[in-house]
Amino acid sequence: MRGSGILRPQFGLQWRISLAALDDVINQNTTGNSEGFPLGVPSSYSWYSGRNGGGGTPPAGFSAITGWGQIYPEVGQTVNPGSVDIANFETWVHLTSGGWVKVQDQDTSSIGGAHFTADFVGNANIAWSQTTNADGSVSVDAPTSGYNDHFWPGGSRGTYTPGTIDGVFVTASMKVDNPNEHYIANIGADWWRDATAGYVYQNGVFVNNPGVGMSNWVELTTSYKQLYFTTMNATQLQGDLPPPLQGASSPATPTQPTTPTTPTTPTDPTIPAQPTTPTDPTTPTNPSTPSVTAPVLDVADKSLWVAGRGGQVDLGTTVTTTDPNDNLTLSIMGLPRYETITTGDGTTLRGNNITLTSAQVDSGLTLTSYYKGNAHPVANLTLTASAMDPTTGAVMSSDPQTIRVTDPRPSDWSTGSLANHGFAQLQQQMGDTSTLANTASQTTGWADQGARASQASQGFALLNQYLAGSTGRVDAGQIVAAMSNGTGWTHNSFLSKPQG
Repeated sequence: MRGSGILRPQFGLQWRISLAALDDVINQNTTGNSEGFPLGVPSSYSWYSGRNGGGGTPPAGFSAITGWGQIYPEVGQTVNPGSVDIANFETWVHLTSGGWVKVQDQDTSSIGGAHFTADFVGNANIAWSQTTNADGSVSVDAPTSGYNDHFWPGGSRGTYTPGTIDGVFVTASMKVDNPNEHYIANIGADWWRDATAGYVYQNGVFVNNPGVGMSNWVELTTSYKQLYFTTMNATQLQGDLPPPLQGASSPATPTQPTTPTTPTTPTDPTIPAQPTTPTDPTTPTNPSTPSVTAPVLDVADKSLWVAGRGGQVDLGTTVTTTDPNDNLTLSIMGLPRYETITTGDGTTLRGNNITLTSAQVDSGLTLTSYYKGNAHPVANLTLTASAMDPTTGAVMSSDPQTIRVTDPRPSDWSTGSLANHGFAQLQQQMGDTSTLANTASQTTGWADQGARASQASQGFALLNQYLAGSTGRVDAGQIVAAMSNGTGWTHNSFLSKPQG
């Protein structure tokens, strides 16, 4: 088991228990004791009021855990963003045999985190500013309205042997740098299937990281406040106190040992019976076929460019599987802060790590750039498709693929070359109707041409950016918006039909 070793009360020492600290632990983990409520979190959320969950036994077969914390502007108070200091973040697990093991420690792994949207919809997030101080604490920028600070120990997940733990204890110290800031915080933990399992959210279920629970909300001040989360009740804590609550004083004077009695004369040992003759081993059966099939990730174009200040481009991505029972997701990592991804249903996502459902991918994904500079930065987006069997929970992933996005277009792309490139893509994709004629339009079904539709969409995107720079009446984004779902177009010959 990873950690700093098992710590047990030493009966030869007088352990000094901090009653005030123990009272704080109980208070912060008793429902109804929150000191405020988080701005931007729907009151219908089970954790809006604070204390939630708290089961100390992990799901069967799980072997990892991560402690975490979150900081929110307080409801009913003015938002005055400053900075928050975080120190002494530790995660401990309690063994079924007794004793505690520290599995995560800020002192050795620092802190990781970001500004997540307040309601966590889509798991969208933006980067935060983080500084490590000389004393080992970390300073981060406080969240603005609509966001939180969500963070965790920055190293590996804490690990344990399945079936050997029955309790959790998480603690951290926090303070703000300005008395006019009004922020609340709490801490909690998530179980993880193992040390490397990916994030999978399906049908409202966190497949690989169900929550352990969280504590009540605590108001932060300019002095450090110690926050606690535990799954243990008061009696259990007093019987086996977590090491962060322990403090040793001088050892008590030992009592005189009891004079030993005369040892009992041992009896003759019992002769063991003869061992039973072993039976022949059973021939093992062949392993069953895996219950999940690796998904297929298809990327139409791995080199894209997009104009800044609102320019758009279709990602041209599809995820498929031969097993209709599997639940599919798509992970996109590396999206810069100045770009967003919008699904066909209008949901806009941002952040370095985005997970999309198969329905969102099928609806069409459009990347929008809000870059305002004069350079053309390049972002490498890493895409990975995952499939999960809903019965067994087994997961398989595709090989990751990379899309290189140049933002905005390089300076050597003239408007003429944009138009030519766009027309070339359209001509290639519409070759089956390339004969121009002043006759009635021909009809061709596109329902089975997802990849070609995505490429045609990119052709329209190129034309769109060319037209956006002209003096015509076409608005930026008009064409690509119309074509972001290429399967909805059923008349290839529309452009060659005589107009007027």
